Amino acid sequence: MGNLRDERIMKQLSQRELGEVIGKDQKYISEVEFGRIIPCFQKADTLARFLEVPVERIFPCFTRTSRFPGYKDIMYLYSLGYDIGVYENVLRELTMKEAQND
Repeated sequence: MGNLRDERIMKQLSQRELGEVIGKDQKYISEVEFGRIIPCFQKADTLARFLEVPVERIFPCFTRTSRFPGYKDIMYLYSLGYDIGVYENVLRELTMKEAQND
């Protein structure tokens, strides 16, 4: 799970600080970063939203199934010069609604 560690370090967060986001301790985050524990989707998604990255970037075992474009598709559109703000807002709203329904 090096991706989680990389994202955490880029945001200058300690394992303890990241663990507080999901109600877990530093040891739990360490276990997740080393791939010994795979969190449930809800915790993984909460971490991803906190780190402001798509869940599949830090947890490749999870993928979203949606009619809307995925992260790679959106980044491709962005590379072509398209305004992706609309997609980001829609995905953010859908993610929040999904979390409320869980």
